[in-house]
Amino acid sequence: MALFNKFVARRSQPGPSSELHDIVSNLNSILNIRKGYGSFLRDLGIRDMNEYCSRQHIADAIMEEVRRNIASYEPRVQLRSIVQVEDDNPLHISFRIECTLRESSRALHMVFDSLVNTLQLREG
Repeated sequence: MALFNKFVARRSQPGPSSELHDIVSNLNSILNIRKGYGSFLRDLGIRDMNEYCSRQHIADAIMEEVRRNIASYEPRVQLRSIVQVEDDNPLHISFRIECTLRESSRALHMVFDSLVNTLQLREG
C-alpha cells in the first residue's frame, strides 16, 4: 500500500495519522488474504485451518501465521506480542496484537477478530 500511495494524489498532507491508517489498512489486507489466493507471493496471507479440530490448535496456528505475515509484509512495525482474547463463543477467536512503529517507537494496540476478519486499532 505504501508504494501505491506514492502514485495516488492525496487530498491532505501525509502525516502520522495517515501513515497509521495506511499501516492498519495494509495489515487488514494482509490478514484477510487466504494463502495461495489473490497474490503472486506464495507465502502471503493466512492458510486454511481445516486440518485442525481443536479451537486451541486453530488459535495457535493463526497466531503463528499472523506473526509471520506481520514480520514479512509490514516492515514499518515490530511485533511485540500476540495473545488470544478469551471468549465463550466456540466459533469466535480474536487476538490482541501489540506492535511498535519502527520509526517513532509509538505503541500500537490492535485486535484481530477472526469471525469478521478485521483488524482494529485500540486506543490505550
